[in-house]
Amino acid sequence: MPNTPTHDFLTIASALVLAPGLYGFFRGIEVNDSSSLVVATVIGVAHLVSGVLFSPDLDVDSRIHKRWGLFFFLWQPYKWVIPHRHFWSHGLVLPPLLRLLYFYWCIVGLLFALEYVFQRSGIPIPTYSQTFAQRIMEWVVAHPIISLSIAFGFVTGAAVHSIADWIVSGGKQLLRTLFVPPSRRSVARKSLYTLVVPTRWLFDPFSTRRPRHF
Repeated sequence: MPNTPTHDFLTIASALVLAPGLYGFFRGIEVNDSSSLVVATVIGVAHLVSGVLFSPDLDVDSRIHKRWGLFFFLWQPYKWVIPHRHFWSHGLVLPPLLRLLYFYWCIVGLLFALEYVFQRSGIPIPTYSQTFAQRIMEWVVAHPIISLSIAFGFVTGAAVHSIADWIVSGGKQLLRTLFVPPSRRSVARKSLYTLVVPTRWLFDPFSTRRPRHF
């Protein structure tokens, strides 16, 4: 599998291509200059944050956890629950959005825990958790284009990572299936299903396949 520096390079390089490309696309369909710049920038930043901080490799102990500093503990439950390099961490669309939603609920949960501790100590404080959740929901409703841009950037940032993993693991397996002569033990007929199995973990949430390590 590609290591963390390689994934970081791919994330940054793809962002440098994606953001200007989207800006040019939006200008090409006659979206005004300021809106095109804002949307392309938001997608580019979300793409970087997704790949660098919300990496699919948060399902394992990795350098990504260290980037969270003292808040690395937020991702321990995620690591315990999410199968090691499976669809729910490396899938193309749902997993990056679930990580973003998970982080949102972590913030709400921390604020609620803080309120509970203060209330048990006899110190009344405002309900920050409810206020935070309400403000976020109001902001998402009030800024649908920016919200969708953030979601899109999170998806593309994680997709670069997952596709790179597939190229290294599933891609090698697929190449061997196509070009390496089978041994006498595996002369059995290979169906089209056999050829696409290496990619199933990217798309199928119920697949038991995992990217292989080389």
